[in-house]
Amino acid sequence: MIRPYEQVDTAVLTAVHNTLFPHQPHTRHSWGAHVEGILRANASTERQPLVAPLVASRSGRAWTLLVDNIPIAYAAILPVPGLPGLVELEGFVAPAWQRQGYGTHLLTHIKEELKGTAVSQLSYPVPHLHTPAAHFLLKNNFFTEHEERMLELTMVNGQWSTINDHLPLATLRQAQGRLCHLPLATAIPLFCRLYAACFTGLPWNQPFTEAEVAATLRHREELLFLMENETPIGFVWLRPQANNTVELEPIGIIPEKQGQGYGRTLLHLVLSQLAAQGVTAVTLGVWANNIPALHLYHSLGFRQTESIIYLAYDLKVIE
Repeated sequence: MIRPYEQVDTAVLTAVHNTLFPHQPHTRHSWGAHVEGILRANASTERQPLVAPLVASRSGRAWTLLVDNIPIAYAAILPVPGLPGLVELEGFVAPAWQRQGYGTHLLTHIKEELKGTAVSQLSYPVPHLHTPAAHFLLKNNFFTEHEERMLELTMVNGQWSTINDHLPLATLRQAQGRLCHLPLATAIPLFCRLYAACFTGLPWNQPFTEAEVAATLRHREELLFLMENETPIGFVWLRPQANNTVELEPIGIIPEKQGQGYGRTLLHLVLSQLAAQGVTAVTLGVWANNIPALHLYHSLGFRQTESIIYLAYDLKVIE
């Protein structure tokens, strides 16, 4: 039987998760909070009449598969901000019940549940194509959608492991600028406009609405703008993580200023500010085929920590 996830499933599914992923253990409380976070996502992926316009899907959902009333498999979908038709899939089957068709049964159920909704694609991240999850999904008609490189820059002896002293000074003189943060009423719409200017039409475009930014941004200081005189030409969103680490996501320079050293200047200014605040590591993600960005980050000392391959399945809307 497959039904929506219930709180009573938490204890068994926490134990199954920890057996399958011992390097990412959960307590019952943290697992319950994880699933609750998925279920609290806004809007709806509920079935809509096929004759009505499909609504944007932003809702998380979770399911449990039971055998003899015991949870043996779990799956959930989580919407991706800025991509209303895309949901990220997660899930697992208890080891003793694998290779018996239960994973396929659960996946088929999810596809049926999403018919008639605005969800157009399922996405699932894997570290490489040789994982059991990748084999299972590729067998079920998922395909490789894109690869993302995760990069990190760390402090060594109180200095970034990078900022190469031999960086050409002419590059920095050519691209003068300063960082600033702005009142939220100004910063949020400005960020959305700059983001659209930088990434519209590119494969990695993931547009933000002002409402999404307002709901996610914790402090106005986390949005920084690169100014040329009084004109904003770039931005970075600082996302504090554990262990004195900050993720830079997203970061961009408007097209007419690209190739002139402003991206390097923006990163130098941001790294200097973060160092003064006691940050000891910076991370970011970049698509594997974004060669100019990779070249810039590597030249500053960023090192790849992992690669994530996103597998996808296109859902077909029934006419």
